Amino acid sequence: MKKTLSKIFCALCVIVLIAKISNWFFNYSNETNEIINTAMFSLIGITYLIIGFVWGNKLITVIFMFCGIYLIGMNFIGDFLLKDILGIICLLTPLLTGVFTPDEKKSTEN
Repeated sequence: MKKTLSKIFCALCVIVLIAKISNWFFNYSNETNEIINTAMFSLIGITYLIIGFVWGNKLITVIFMFCGIYLIGMNFIGDFLLKDILGIICLLTPLLTGVFTPDEKKSTEN
């Protein structure tokens, strides 16, 4: 079951990536671009939620979960002033948190 869901998720990511790249050549309408962007941000949000469940540190788990929920939810709420800024913050914060978090293996070896 886990392998099947993983394959489906990867296939959806590839489809969205192909759609984003094909937009450069075919110039889809605004409605189509909105659907592609909604799918992309929702998939990123789902990824953050899954990583949030797996991570051991509580603070990092909360960061990933909040960012994942916001990235999924921002697609379904109306436009407001800070929507895009919060979206960028929620995209970058988990990435930077993952990069700058010390590995447990390295800290136990020293």
